[in-house]
Amino acid sequence: MAAQTEGFYRRPLPESCIVFSSTEGRQIFREALELGGMEGYFALAEQFHTQAEPAFCGLGTMVVVLNALAIDPGRIWRGVWRWYGEEMLDCCRSLPVIQETGITLDEFVCISRCNGAKVSAYRYTERSLDEFRQDVQQTTSTTHGTHMVAAYSRKVLGQTGDGHFSPIGGYHPQRDLVLLLDVARFKYPPHWVPLPLLWQAFEPLDPATNRSRGYILLQKTEELYETFFHVALTPQQWCAIAAPYFADKLPVLLEKSNSLDEVVIALMQHLPVEFASLLQSSTYATDMFPALREAIQANPLFAIVQEVVSSQQYQVAIAKQWSLLDKAGDFTCLKINFAEWLTILLLACPKTLYKALKPELQTWINQVRNLAQCPEPLNREVTRLQEQMSALQEFCFVSG
Repeated sequence: MAAQTEGFYRRPLPESCIVFSSTEGRQIFREALELGGMEGYFALAEQFHTQAEPAFCGLGTMVVVLNALAIDPGRIWRGVWRWYGEEMLDCCRSLPVIQETGITLDEFVCISRCNGAKVSAYRYTERSLDEFRQDVQQTTSTTHGTHMVAAYSRKVLGQTGDGHFSPIGGYHPQRDLVLLLDVARFKYPPHWVPLPLLWQAFEPLDPATNRSRGYILLQKTEELYETFFHVALTPQQWCAIAAPYFADKLPVLLEKSNSLDEVVIALMQHLPVEFASLLQSSTYATDMFPALREAIQANPLFAIVQEVVSSQQYQVAIAKQWSLLDKAGDFTCLKINFAEWLTILLLACPKTLYKALKPELQTWINQVRNLAQCPEPLNREVTRLQEQMSALQEFCFVSG
């Protein structure tokens, strides 16, 4: 029987690109190493791998960089090991959607921040060629723990396809060449390209955003801890539903509240049904969960929420919305009851939400939301959720 040969096996690089493993490519590497432009290469090379799906160039690049920065994801990858894989990068957009459409520059930033990276992003319109060259030179000539990712159009480089992400692995200052560690190794190998040409590849508009592409600088932030919940709304859902709810609608309602009971009722009566899946439990939940539930129930806010949820006096006011939420969200699967879920949400909500409260209510809310006074499991959980919500809010601000 004839061997199956359908499909494609790699593409030839255009003349503008120099194969990393070629004779010339190796010579450029040796020279760049001597000139100090390969200092960031080795950490990336240790973690370099091939993206798992054709549309996972953003996630594949992010995995390389997050692992190169030695960021502990606080989650189990395989066996007993905590490590980053593409399947773990779903905090801002669902993996099935990314598998179909990939991600934009803003979504790359959002996901990176959700996973413990300090991120600075610059579009073609926000930077000059000289500034880009300066950032490349600074990033590749030091080992201070910063890595650069390019978001560019392959077409400008003479390659097939269009939008793509690659880590920048090195720079030859005399020849003005940058090393693209292309994670689509089934298509193109790592290669050297002229820096001005890569700069031009930032200019074409991304059809998904109608904005130019650019480059991203990533650094390690504080250590991450293992958590149980994550924000499950995509950036687009957050901008359409959560952002206006927290920033506009709910503060107006809370301004009229005269008690903490009324605050909880106002929240529940107008809670978007989509919020039933706002927080989802992680598949890697561990033995820390019982301690988390105990910490939630010990928080003074939980007693008030539980009273509202349980009391027939208040259930009349929230019966319709409760029924919709209960049908939309499977709280049993979360291993948590609705009062505990709502308490976590209230503790993690953006701080600006409570500015409309009457002074005495605002003081009480600020006290129970003081993470320094919370047990460690609850502190970790709320801090992590706040980071994810902040990243999503920033996405809405940048995209808008």
